[in-house]
Amino acid sequence: MSGRKRIQVDEAEWYRLQRQASRLKDVQRSLPGLIKEVRRQTHDDLERVFGVIEDRQRSVEQVVEGLSEQTRRLETETQQRLRAQARRMAEELRATAGELRREPREHLAEQERRLQGEIAAERKQRREDVRRLAAEVGELVQDRESAAAIARDALSDARAMHRLVRDTLPHQQYAAGRLTSLEQQLDRAEDNVSQSRFDAALATAQSAYQELGELRLELEQLDRERSYLRVQARERILVVQMQISQNASQEVRGAEGELLDGVDLDVDYWTHGALTALRAEVAALEQRISDKEQPPEAEELRDILEHRAPAFEQRLAELVGEANQRLLASQQRVNLAEAVVRTLEDMTAYELDEVTYLGRDQREPFFAKLVHHNRNEIVIEVAPAENDSGGSVLRVLSYDHDTAAREELDDRGRVIYRGMRAQGIPVSEPQSEDGEPDPTYRDFRALEQARAQARDRDRALPGAGAGAES
Repeated sequence: MSGRKRIQVDEAEWYRLQRQASRLKDVQRSLPGLIKEVRRQTHDDLERVFGVIEDRQRSVEQVVEGLSEQTRRLETETQQRLRAQARRMAEELRATAGELRREPREHLAEQERRLQGEIAAERKQRREDVRRLAAEVGELVQDRESAAAIARDALSDARAMHRLVRDTLPHQQYAAGRLTSLEQQLDRAEDNVSQSRFDAALATAQSAYQELGELRLELEQLDRERSYLRVQARERILVVQMQISQNASQEVRGAEGELLDGVDLDVDYWTHGALTALRAEVAALEQRISDKEQPPEAEELRDILEHRAPAFEQRLAELVGEANQRLLASQQRVNLAEAVVRTLEDMTAYELDEVTYLGRDQREPFFAKLVHHNRNEIVIEVAPAENDSGGSVLRVLSYDHDTAAREELDDRGRVIYRGMRAQGIPVSEPQSEDGEPDPTYRDFRALEQARAQARDRDRALPGAGAGAES
């Protein structure tokens, strides 16, 4: 004759537990206080990025000083325009540091369109300048001696541009092999000079110079684009890291969204270490962004900004919500056990003797023991419901020294049913479960010292009791 009774509790009416009590907007409430630190970090990153750009500009200026007069004028104008572009982008990034845009994809696309447009305009202007320079040079070729000098100058300028690209820009990463091909053109031009074929040498050197100039612009665009994306990706991940720190412990909200005084939420504890795992993932991604040996490509950085960082924030919001839910559900298990205890004390001769959590872990089932003067005992078990729904499973375990009749056990279940209904807790009719209560559930010292087992396995033990699911 089973001493295990199960009672179904209607979660929807009894306890409207918020499935995600702290959604993304709640997680981001602390962001205004973080913006100052985010901006400081972003400004430091921008200083490093544009320090590299400025160092490259100085290298270019040194090269420009050694060019022929006409080429020096062209490259000086190009430098001025590139420097102005870099300055505009730096000012924009500094001004927008710390802003969290709802549509990062659109913002990135607009930013890249503007950068590409500026570089395209610079490329167009440079082509016009190169054609003008070629025309000026053509007018100077009046005799064999001046042709030789001009061809040698053109070859020297192209060699200088080749060294500039080789030594200051990531050509192997973005344009592997192109610099080698252009060097071969310069070697042919040099052969033409040695064979006194100055017209051919000039044409080849000018063509190589133009291609080198365009390659330089292309590499500048790609390198700056990646640098900008890298700064923004670091900023975005820094925000996520700060959000994790800010939300690791916070105030608790009740079922109706109200703040509960004096209750702190340890998110990592209530999510079984999931917050620590998230923090480790974010830290690993931050290291990836900062990798100097194999820096991330622009496409990877875009993915971080558009998808991975927002996904981390969403996971954080879900973890905070789950933690809040589980804490409230744990307290609700206590409340439910108290309701059953009150019912039995009011309607039977049983009295509360002791209470505990399995393994003294508030995330696990809660137990309450009642005793009768004849040494009969009843153990109330309130365990987390399956699928982490926020509800509970209530079982009433009867340990009777005398042999209780089925009618008496059934009546005990009906007493609990009526008592909980009277307290405004809508429950179903009690149901008997197969088997007898496990006697180990009477030993509360053992329950306190037990290592928390998986919930499904724990519920499968013989004698898991009379239940209510909320």
